[in-house]
Amino acid sequence: MTKPERTKRNPATEKTPRQKMLQRYEAAVKEAASRQRNERAQRNEYRNDRKLRETIRNNMIADLLRVYNHPDNPYAGWAASRKRYRELGSYPEIFVSDLFGTHSEFERAAGLRDKRGTAKVALATARLHSEKEIREYAEETVLGSVGRWQREYRQKQGVKHVLVGSDFHGQFVDPLALRVFLDVAEDVQPDTIVLNGDVVDFPQVSRFSHMPGAGSLSLQDEIDWTRENILRRVRKAAPNAAILYTIGNHEHRLIRYLADTAPELASLRCLRWDTLFDIDDLGIEMVFGGNFMAPRQKDRVDNTRRRTHAVLYDSLVVTHGKSIADNAPRAELERWGMSGTSGHTHRPGIQTRPTHASPHLSWTSTPMMAGFAVGKDYVDGPSSWTMGFGLFTIDCAASIVVPQLVTVYEDFASWNGHVWRPTPAAKAVRMQMWGEGGDVTASKRGKE
Repeated sequence: MTKPERTKRNPATEKTPRQKMLQRYEAAVKEAASRQRNERAQRNEYRNDRKLRETIRNNMIADLLRVYNHPDNPYAGWAASRKRYRELGSYPEIFVSDLFGTHSEFERAAGLRDKRGTAKVALATARLHSEKEIREYAEETVLGSVGRWQREYRQKQGVKHVLVGSDFHGQFVDPLALRVFLDVAEDVQPDTIVLNGDVVDFPQVSRFSHMPGAGSLSLQDEIDWTRENILRRVRKAAPNAAILYTIGNHEHRLIRYLADTAPELASLRCLRWDTLFDIDDLGIEMVFGGNFMAPRQKDRVDNTRRRTHAVLYDSLVVTHGKSIADNAPRAELERWGMSGTSGHTHRPGIQTRPTHASPHLSWTSTPMMAGFAVGKDYVDGPSSWTMGFGLFTIDCAASIVVPQLVTVYEDFASWNGHVWRPTPAAKAVRMQMWGEGGDVTASKRGKE
């Protein structure tokens, strides 16, 4: 008995499963094109026939569901996109425009896309979930350092001195402004020092365009630089002062980025805020009075600018600030109804508004500690942005706040008989910040 001959396989001519699928797909597309040509003739008929329009609409919905589950649709059960329907549908695309308006509405009518209200709720739910992650991260890593020590800045007795600097912007801090700030802290030995928001810049995790030179430090380098060159030096200059660190909108950048973009990484102990900046070791207390659960942009602005505040000695509000207008001191004074200080504007200003009940009310807008070149890169011509900081003397018994602005110009600064000028090294730092050489030495102080 002879055995039947086997049919030999020829790998060169045998089609792969994918090739077979594509072949079926091409055949289905040709068949659909033929059906579309046949259906196109109905267009003139349904324009003036309401019943026919409704019938065709229902037929098209059924046809879209057929395409959605078509065995030759590469995304069967997942997608009936405009492209897929154009290729596999029985009706020409112009019918979709006539009877549904857009392909999205076509999908909604077929139940393949959420209704507008449902989509809106789903988006809000997703945002709330994201905000929940942000809040939990902030509560775990940031808010634990808020109000931790309850230092004597809450005690209302005697005369107190408060030194306030804002808008350092990390690596962009001006070396002359920083030297003057540290020298004044060393001379005065204030009871409280407030780093009033935007101590860091974090352009690396910003959705806004970067300043020139913003890429000169990595995220870790900026954190290390800020911790060693600002936080640690401030603590060394005033070892016994209460140091408050206000959460500003730039601090919020990293908090939101870690919790929203990289929640798995945010759980690492090495990425805790207090660990990154040695907050606990340096005896620094964080200031945040808002709610990190902020799904709307308005809520986020409210969090980082208005509700983040502390009240010192029952007399002075410190907050990063909400307004960036020229009249920011007046706006903040009206908002709070008591003496205070804010940053954020990068411009100095004092607004007084005595009343019978409070004859000594004033609000001070502190300048920026960041380099003078920041304003020049954003503003054509002379910039109103100014370098410097504020020093406040408080008579706690009478709730009198005496503000004093210390202005630092590009080549000169003066306070209490002391004069500072930038050294060549400090000028080199400025030039390096914007693309040329230099090192990291600030100016020395002299007397005249």
